[in-house]
Amino acid sequence: MTISHPRLLTLADVEQAAQVIAIAFEDNPFMTYMYPLQRTRVKTLVKFFRIYAEQAIQHGRGYGVGSPLQGVAFWKFPEQEALSLRLKSWWRFIPLLFTVYPIGYLKTRPIMRRIRALHAKHVSQPHFYLDYVGVLPSARGQGLSSALIRPFLRMADERKVFTYLETMNNVNLTFYEHFGFHCVEQSPVHGTDITIYAFKRPFSPG
Repeated sequence: MTISHPRLLTLADVEQAAQVIAIAFEDNPFMTYMYPLQRTRVKTLVKFFRIYAEQAIQHGRGYGVGSPLQGVAFWKFPEQEALSLRLKSWWRFIPLLFTVYPIGYLKTRPIMRRIRALHAKHVSQPHFYLDYVGVLPSARGQGLSSALIRPFLRMADERKVFTYLETMNNVNLTFYEHFGFHCVEQSPVHGTDITIYAFKRPFSPG
């Protein structure tokens, strides 16, 4: 399989992107904690990521590989503002009100607060931020995740800024270390079975 450079996604890709990232995150510890019932998890995730992907793509933050899409990543560049899904797009969440999303949202609020606190603690200057990256299970092991990460790390090196991300999946720890990330904090969230790993990658001086 020939892997091309990731392309910037368009609004025509929203549905495919939502499907890919929802399936990729089906067994993610955060998602299984948020939505314990597997039979409803992917359907709910697709509805959420449909909203998220549309907003991210409109702001030039979505990238994908494969045709049809097999892997997607959502990156925040140093000059971009944080993506907010709260006030301006509240009406888009109406379909989610008829799912288990409201219960999951309330359940995970302490986790989200901790994520924001870790980000604020470890990030004080412009940086690249990897929000989500996911590849379909059927396409894993083909270098697609690397294709969605390495070009942006090269940009970070060229611009001499670091890169930051969080993960709650301990199987990803060595994966991110492979790209030069270092875990700067391991933060268990009290009252849950979730541990947040904050990762930072310094730029390479070349």
